[in-house]
Amino acid sequence: MKLNPNAVPFYPSVQWVPVITEEYYEQRPHSPGSDGFVIADQFFNYHEIPDEELFDPKMHPLTEQELAELEQIDEINELLAELDIMETHQELHHKLAEFTKEKRVSSDFDAEIHNLMTKSAKKDRVKAPHVPKKQLHCHAKQQKFVPLLQPRSVN
Repeated sequence: MKLNPNAVPFYPSVQWVPVITEEYYEQRPHSPGSDGFVIADQFFNYHEIPDEELFDPKMHPLTEQELAELEQIDEINELLAELDIMETHQELHHKLAEFTKEKRVSSDFDAEIHNLMTKSAKKDRVKAPHVPKKQLHCHAKQQKFVPLLQPRSVN
C-alpha cells in the first residue's frame, strides 16, 4: 500500500459513524454494561493464579530445565552481588587513596611553611640588637646550689 501525498485530507463529518458500532461493544465479554466503560481492544482472559498455587510444586511442578534455569539465575545474582560489593570497595579504595594523597601534599606544604616561619624567626632574633640585661646590685647574690630540705621520716 502506498500513501498518496497529494490526497485530499480526511475530515470526518458530524454524521460519520466508525466501523466499531454499539453492537460490537455489547458483544464484548468484558463490557460492564451501560454504567461502565468498555475497552475496544482485543480481549485476553488472564486467569490470575494465587501465590499459594503459583509456588506450590503440586499444582505447578517445575521441569528439570526450569530448575536448572533457576539455579543459573541464582548463581548470576550471587555474582552480581559480589561484583557490586567489589565495585563499592574499589570506589572506597580510590577515595581513601585520594584523601591520603591530599593529606600528604597538605602536610608537606604545612611543614614547608613551618620551616620557613621558624627560619625567619631565627633570623629575626639574630638581626635584633642584643641588649645586655641590667644587673641589679642591690639584691644579694643567691646561692647556686641550695640543698633541698626534705622532711625526714619518723620511725
